[in-house]
Amino acid sequence: MKLILKEAAVKIAKYLRLMGKEFRVIKDMGVAVEENLGEVGKTTIVVSFRPPEWVEIKTMLMSSKEVDREVLHECGVFEILMRLSHDFAELSFCMDHEGNIYAKQNILVGALSFDVFREEYDAVYLSALIFRREILPKIKKCVRDYQEFKDAYSGIM
Repeated sequence: MKLILKEAAVKIAKYLRLMGKEFRVIKDMGVAVEENLGEVGKTTIVVSFRPPEWVEIKTMLMSSKEVDREVLHECGVFEILMRLSHDFAELSFCMDHEGNIYAKQNILVGALSFDVFREEYDAVYLSALIFRREILPKIKKCVRDYQEFKDAYSGIM
């Protein structure tokens, strides 16, 4: 198994170089690539191994500390992300146990080829771009609206 993962790690480094990506190694985690999302900022895409034999490509879109979970429910964020994941094969959103929201794709180590890697990597990048450009501004507006409503009526209740 270690030999297979070592070969996969070599392939991933080669594929990132072929894609013109600069990356840094994160000890015991994988590699990280800083990606520019244009006018909406940057994101860090992490490529790592997920036992027993998966390559995981992901980027954090929103920390659980940024927005209260109650507000995310009120704003229908989870429904929007699930529908987008359903309607577009290249978009994939998920949440960890702490409530952090990610864009994520997985590749079976045995299926790791340049074309598959590039397609899944680009899908994570596209998910981050769409989240930051389209979804995040709507979440921020909803948060403001929710807070205004809550503030207006908190004195009465």
